[in-house]
Amino acid sequence: MSETGVVDVPDSEIVAKGRLGPGHMIIADLEKGEFLDNDHIKEKLALAAPYGEWMGKHAKTVSKMAFSADEAAADAEGIPQQLTVFGWSSEDLDMQIADMANLAKETLFSMGDDTPLAILSEKPRPLYDYFKQRFAQVTNPAIDPLREGIVMGLGMPIGTRRDLSLAPSEELAKQLRIESPILNKAELEALQTSAKTVTLSTLYPIAWGPDGLEKALNELRAKAAAAVDDGAELLVLSDECEGGLNADTTYIPPLLATGAVHHFLIEQGKRLKASIIVSTAQAWSTHHVACLVGYGASAVHPYLAFQAVRYWYELPRVSSMRKNGKLAQISVEEALANYRAALEAGLLKILSKMGISLLASYHGAQIFEAIGIGEKMLNTAFIGTPSRVGGLSLAELAEEVCEWHALAFSADEVRTKLENYGF
Repeated sequence: MSETGVVDVPDSEIVAKGRLGPGHMIIADLEKGEFLDNDHIKEKLALAAPYGEWMGKHAKTVSKMAFSADEAAADAEGIPQQLTVFGWSSEDLDMQIADMANLAKETLFSMGDDTPLAILSEKPRPLYDYFKQRFAQVTNPAIDPLREGIVMGLGMPIGTRRDLSLAPSEELAKQLRIESPILNKAELEALQTSAKTVTLSTLYPIAWGPDGLEKALNELRAKAAAAVDDGAELLVLSDECEGGLNADTTYIPPLLATGAVHHFLIEQGKRLKASIIVSTAQAWSTHHVACLVGYGASAVHPYLAFQAVRYWYELPRVSSMRKNGKLAQISVEEALANYRAALEAGLLKILSKMGISLLASYHGAQIFEAIGIGEKMLNTAFIGTPSRVGGLSLAELAEEVCEWHALAFSADEVRTKLENYGF
């Protein structure tokens, strides 16, 4: 210990010597004249209540479940149209989805990013592109997610957060956890049957115009607060609808919806009563998932990304490449599992850049810098996020979404190809 030798104590009066190791504690009770070391403290705490019995009775973990090809089934002819309306480009499908589904790894890009900043771009960009990840500015990685992965984890608590001041209490053992923040359909359904769940649609009529986004956002926040008051423990923010998005309907960008609900519930003093799950078509990369988790989502169900994996898998040229040995001989289910594995590995990499071990610690941490987000939007959904450059308003964001909408539904015939924005 660094304090050794500060106070002169004769060796004859020293009963024991030692050091305080990682995760260890000591107690010096001056009133009782007791000194408790790490083992005695933890033994005393462990015997204070039947924790094992309580956890076995109440705690539940939704483990990873196998993918089913049926869950990614969709009208193949309509997939390009749905991808377009949610801001996907041909690069996202042919590079990111292809590499993650085939190799279970993210696409490798060159160092640097010479594309215009989202706020300066002539092309509409997903809201995620207005946020840059912050990182620990040291010469070596804060954590190596490959060699030190044993201390890292993507598990997340889900549902109501109870008052720890009541400990020890059997009530605190009523816990629900997930092993991965990337949920497939079976896992989402398992969560919905494990806790009271309310699904809130993030869709609204496109006839409301650019100013309709703010109106839809206010309605969403009010519904979320009312659902929590009614006892909901899980809030699912969803832009999914039967048959896919149509020409009469548009959506609140999922990052905006997540941040707005998250901060509104904080203001109302209700945030710890429920968790937010995002079921969205506009999330396909690790950065997207990191943004959603960083701004309050506990889990993400990227349903359109799963459909895109199957769509890519069944493309004639991809099937031919598998047949010729240029791509791995895998099933649709394996491609879906590879895609999730790639997202999870990417999240661990993002955590490691800030020296964060657990995704639960990254949750709601907002470790981003905004570039080109207007003050009103920041104060609505991204409170506390630094932004040295203002810009995008809610109405302008709605107009960007409308550009994708017009691109997807303007033609009389069904769209068969995705746009190449040249990013």
